[in-house]
Amino acid sequence: MERGAGQQVAGLPELPPPLALASLADPAAIWDAGRLTAEAARSVGINWIYAPVADLDLESENPIVQTRSFGADPAAVGRSVAQWISGAHAGGALACAKHFPGHGRTRHDSHDRTPSVAASTLELEATDEVPFRSAIAAGVDAIMTCHVGFPALDPSGAPATRSAPILARLRDRLGFSGLIVSDALNMEGFAGGLGFERAAVAAVRAGVDILLYPP
Repeated sequence: MERGAGQQVAGLPELPPPLALASLADPAAIWDAGRLTAEAARSVGINWIYAPVADLDLESENPIVQTRSFGADPAAVGRSVAQWISGAHAGGALACAKHFPGHGRTRHDSHDRTPSVAASTLELEATDEVPFRSAIAAGVDAIMTCHVGFPALDPSGAPATRSAPILARLRDRLGFSGLIVSDALNMEGFAGGLGFERAAVAAVRAGVDILLYPP
């Protein structure tokens, strides 16, 4: 429901994508988008929204983030993410920031393969993680992982969804104590040759609390 509850439920309000909302430079509009999405979702019995996107729009060849992101500036995106979460809470729904530790640098779609991001730990801390820190400060209820490898954070190259070091970082360094949920498990980037069953067990062992959309 990144573009409003009508993105998933016919007849409910649809909204512009996050990048368009951010272009208004009006925090109140983003807050209202979160509130309206939550209220509309609640009207049909949905109380947990898998939004907002906290990824940065950093790679022009990225096939999956683009207008789903609030932009490229870490601080500005962090403020937008926090506003959206606050609005969703005012509308009575839970929110979920995604896709930790960031899908904005990839050149491949994790629906098709497991992308890898070569950025250093310092670079990730200074940019990609900033909106997630803002989401946590805003009281976000859940954070969704991405099926992307980050060798600087986990030399094994395992996607974040199956990476104990990356998820431990979310808990210990970022101080997140809410629910960690996976991106959809039917995406090709998740299993990485392990097979779905073994990969699902690995995700739980790594620290994922809830597995979404198994094949």
